[in-house]
Amino acid sequence: MSVTEFQAITFEERDGIGIITMNQPERRNALSPEMRDDFAKLVPSLQYDTGLGAIILKGTEGVFCAGGDLKALANSLGKRNTSEDRQRLYRYHDWFQKFLNLEIPVIAAVDGAAYGAGFSMALSADFILCSDRAKMCCVFPRIGLVPDVGAFFTLPRMVGLQRAKEIMFTGRPLEAQEAKDMGIAMEVHGADDLMNAAMELAGRLCKANTPAIGATKRIVNQSFNLDAQALIEMEAAAQALYFSSDYHHNAIKGFLDKQPLAYDWERMDNEAAKKDAAE
Repeated sequence: MSVTEFQAITFEERDGIGIITMNQPERRNALSPEMRDDFAKLVPSLQYDTGLGAIILKGTEGVFCAGGDLKALANSLGKRNTSEDRQRLYRYHDWFQKFLNLEIPVIAAVDGAAYGAGFSMALSADFILCSDRAKMCCVFPRIGLVPDVGAFFTLPRMVGLQRAKEIMFTGRPLEAQEAKDMGIAMEVHGADDLMNAAMELAGRLCKANTPAIGATKRIVNQSFNLDAQALIEMEAAAQALYFSSDYHHNAIKGFLDKQPLAYDWERMDNEAAKKDAAE
C-alpha cells in the first residue's frame, strides 16, 4: 500500500485499487484552485498506470464535493475578464477529459453533498454508489451559471434529454433513492457500508482484463457520437487486439480444462451471498 499526499487530495494504492480522496473538509471538499492543480498532476500519471484495475473517487467527513469554490470566485469578481474565465474552464478540461476517459473503471463513492462541479465529478465515473444521506444537485442556475465540468456530455446520456433539462433548469437537489431511480446512482448503501461496497466492486473489477475493459469504456463513451459503421470498425480493431492477449488465451485454456474463470460475475455473486449468509 502506498499513499501520495497532494495539497488538497490524497491518492492511495491498495491491492490494485487506486483511491482518490478529495480532502479539504474545511472547504467541504470544494474544487478549489489547489484541488484542481492536484488533479492536473495526478490524472496524467493514472492514464497509463498498468498496475491499477479500478479507481475509487470519494470525499471526506460526510461530504463528497460541494462544487466550485464560491469564496475564491467571489474574491476574483471584477478582477478577471471573460477570456480568462474561458481559459480557466479549458484548463479544467485539460485533465478532466483524461479522467473521464481513463481506461480503468472508476467508481464514485458519494456520501453527502455532490453539488455543482462535485455532481459533475460524480457523473464522470463509470459507476456511482451513494450513501443513503447522499444529495446531488446541478446547482448552477441558482447562481446564474450553466453546468460545467462535463455535465452537458454526461448527464443527458445517463438520464435522457428531458430529464437532464429538468435537473439542469431547476437546480433542485436529488436524494439518493431518486438518483438511483433515475439511473444516476447504481446502488444506495448505508453511510458506514459505502466504502466496503465500493471496495468490493473495485476488487471484482480488478479480476478482469483491464486493457479490454478500458477499450470497452473508450468505445462505449463514444457510442452516442458515432455511427454504426465507425463503432464496428472500433469493435473489430479492439477485438482483434484482445484475441491475441495472454488473458484471453489463459481464460480459454482454463475453460476447456474446466477450471473456474477468474472473472465470473455470477460466481462472485454466489460467493458473496454465501459469505453474507455465514455472517
